[in-house]
Amino acid sequence: MAKRLWLVLVTVFCTLGLLLTPLLTPARASNGLLLATDFPGIEVQPGTTVTFPLTLTNSGAPQKVDLKVVSAPKGWPTSFKGSGMIVTQAFAGSQPAKIDFQVEVPGDAQPGSYNFVVQATGAGASSELTLQAVIKEASAGGDKITTDYPVLSGTSSTNYQFRVTLTNNGAQERSYSLAAQAPPGWQVTFSPAYDSKQIASLSIKPGQNQGLDVNVKPPQDVKAGTYNIPIQATSGSSKAGVVLKVNITGTYSLELTTPDGRLNVDALAGRESPVTLVVKNTGSADLTGITLAANAASSWAVTFKPDKIDLLPAGGSQQVTAFIKPSNEAIAGDYVVRLTANAQEASGNADFRVSVRTSTLWGVVGVLLILAVVGGVAWIFRKYGRR
Repeated sequence: MAKRLWLVLVTVFCTLGLLLTPLLTPARASNGLLLATDFPGIEVQPGTTVTFPLTLTNSGAPQKVDLKVVSAPKGWPTSFKGSGMIVTQAFAGSQPAKIDFQVEVPGDAQPGSYNFVVQATGAGASSELTLQAVIKEASAGGDKITTDYPVLSGTSSTNYQFRVTLTNNGAQERSYSLAAQAPPGWQVTFSPAYDSKQIASLSIKPGQNQGLDVNVKPPQDVKAGTYNIPIQATSGSSKAGVVLKVNITGTYSLELTTPDGRLNVDALAGRESPVTLVVKNTGSADLTGITLAANAASSWAVTFKPDKIDLLPAGGSQQVTAFIKPSNEAIAGDYVVRLTANAQEASGNADFRVSVRTSTLWGVVGVLLILAVVGGVAWIFRKYGRR
């Protein structure tokens, strides 16, 4: 009897287990999203740009997903990138989507842990991921690079030279390789202090230091702003670095020309002749409120379309049409008309040679008048000449 009761109880419990299993097992969402990375926490250096490789998977129907930074430290620029482009959305299909989350570490960032929360949101589902960037405290006895003047200012045509000192705080001689993380188009070279030789590495004995000149040359078309130039000296596992800053002040320059560079035009007295102009901002700062004017002979008229350029970015250009109308009484010949583009900070001008022709209609009328006079005189002589 007891054996039979035991069998009944076992059967009842097994049946209940089978019935409750679907209720106790977590259900997988039909449109579930998962944003993940193999390395959610990484060590970073001030003044560098780091990338967290993310993977977006979807267990449901394919859909478009919005990407968002929920929280980030103040002053740390971030962006999502895919295939080298900045993206705000991704397509979550049957294959995982690869996304890079890029973080620019400020040059003055202090040691500590900095958290970022990113989110992928689709139709009825979302996934959040916390990432961490860690800046470690530099060891007191570690190698170091120091400088008295980490920030220099000038124009885009200035060659900047920073004086830094690299110190070997180790117990033995070390050979250091030198490197810089400059923006695209910038040139950075290293030289021993008071020496013009360019070097990529050097050796320093223990407890000693070496002065270095860091020469920085920006590209000619660089825009005004502040640019970080992190430099680093590496010897095995020992690293020392410092962030140098270049403050580019705006240069203002304006040029007025034509698409083909020709500065001559043919015109007819009393009629408008259009001339296509090109206004170029050849400086490194934007120009605003550019007006156009002309210096021409008396009774001439010169108008422009458009007659004002509200904004011309650095390195940009815009076409303008000038309508030159010589005076009705202008005599055939060559004239000089000066056209000018003026901004508050700069101006550009061009001298045009205007070859004026008079209307052929007046020439025909003149010939007819002469013929009429000659004919009239001849008729008078024929009629009254024999008397």
